[in-house]
Amino acid sequence: MRQILLTLILITICGIVCAQKYEPLELVQKVFTDKKFAKRTNKYSTGEYKGHPNANDLSENTKLNFRLLAKSKNTAVVNVTILDSLGNGIDTYAHLEKDKNWRIEAFRALAMTGFMEQALLEMEKMTEEQIDTLIQKDNETFKSKKEFYQELENIKLTLALDDTIIEHFNKNREKFEKLKTEIQNTEFTREEQSYRKINLGEQIKTDYKGLLINTISTSFNCESCFEFVIGGMVDNTVGYFYIPKKEDVPKMNPSRIIMIKEIGNGWYLFKTT
Repeated sequence: MRQILLTLILITICGIVCAQKYEPLELVQKVFTDKKFAKRTNKYSTGEYKGHPNANDLSENTKLNFRLLAKSKNTAVVNVTILDSLGNGIDTYAHLEKDKNWRIEAFRALAMTGFMEQALLEMEKMTEEQIDTLIQKDNETFKSKKEFYQELENIKLTLALDDTIIEHFNKNREKFEKLKTEIQNTEFTREEQSYRKINLGEQIKTDYKGLLINTISTSFNCESCFEFVIGGMVDNTVGYFYIPKKEDVPKMNPSRIIMIKEIGNGWYLFKTT
């Protein structure tokens, strides 16, 4: 009788464990920290995510930080910061969807960064004399050393961790607020009422390049929203949104806006793909 009872208890426990449902943050943490669990990620995968990357794809000295960015009834986004032993790393974003259980649908990071990384390496190796020669031979790319070093810092910021990009904003918040006020006071003609994406760079007097911003434009998201793009390649960009009303903030998705983080007072960090 005792053996039968023990068997029933074990079956019950197994049923509970096997039927365990994970919340988005917990699920992503297990996929990237539990090597045994990660071997059966097919149970927690859907769409294009086929179980990789996971804990078994990371080196032993990798450090991970996890943060839930958003969660609705059927979708969620979890930020996974992957760091090496020196503190260098990358921010990635797990996009999840829910049917009966939460599953990882896609895994994203800022794409097409290889060219920028190579350019950064080459620029950092250049001597002052080589920079002078470059400017003299090709002043269409850089007209001065100031432009050269601004571009260098811009690439660094584009490739930086999210916390570093937010820190840059906070250090220069007063200047960003001044820039935003100037934009709000700028009159510009819209070709169509429904057309919202307008390049404002030529109409702005503030030195936004000094803030490591490449382009400024109105936004598709709302009438009084603006985009401050730091950099990127093609459609893979990183920058700041100014969106005064929270209800106008777009939803994250793996096919376009892969990450949004609130900075405060209507400002947001974003990445696209």
